[in-house]
Amino acid sequence: MNSTCGETQAGDAGTPPLPDEGGSVLVLAPAMDSRVDECCVRLACPDDPVDVDLLAVALDGGVDDVLDRWTRYAGATPGRTAVVTAGESVRGAAAASSEGVSMLGSDVSLASVSDPGDLTGLGIKISQCLSSWEDDDNDLMLCFDSLTTLLQFTELRQVFQFVHVLTQRIESAGARAHFHMNQHAHDEQTVATVRSLFDHVYELDADGAWRQR
Repeated sequence: MNSTCGETQAGDAGTPPLPDEGGSVLVLAPAMDSRVDECCVRLACPDDPVDVDLLAVALDGGVDDVLDRWTRYAGATPGRTAVVTAGESVRGAAAASSEGVSMLGSDVSLASVSDPGDLTGLGIKISQCLSSWEDDDNDLMLCFDSLTTLLQFTELRQVFQFVHVLTQRIESAGARAHFHMNQHAHDEQTVATVRSLFDHVYELDADGAWRQR
């Protein structure tokens, strides 16, 4: 299914409404669900994909997963894409690069950290990308997939501080961001603690409908 990013289809429970204002968004839903992929693209791309610079932190996948998702649900890939993965060998030029950044195409780049628990490395890669794109006229979007994976490698206290700092950095860069989390993989206190960091929360209910909390 291909559709224009900002388009809302009547009766489609799989695409939540975009928030009226900016701010960070938490997406509470299981992974490996087409409705989550569609929601992800919709949140990151309110208009034409060509006008979007996408920074995707893909702890649960790789660059191919990110590009396939956009091709399927937006009909095209973003104007520029940077993907940060964990534990994945960085190909091509990255093998000889001290920064670990590989150009996979004219507008797609890949960086990698050693494992999902490397918060320092993740922070550096994200900051480098935000800084390099800050003078671009395109809409800057960040997708973080996922906090559930991060919490498997790092304590809640550290994740909370990391996300708190990151959302502030994103706001100062004039970017929009959404973070994925599988609410069924955590206890209620953990979910509540993470939720408190975000301006908006979208949750996929058991009936398959998105609810804005």
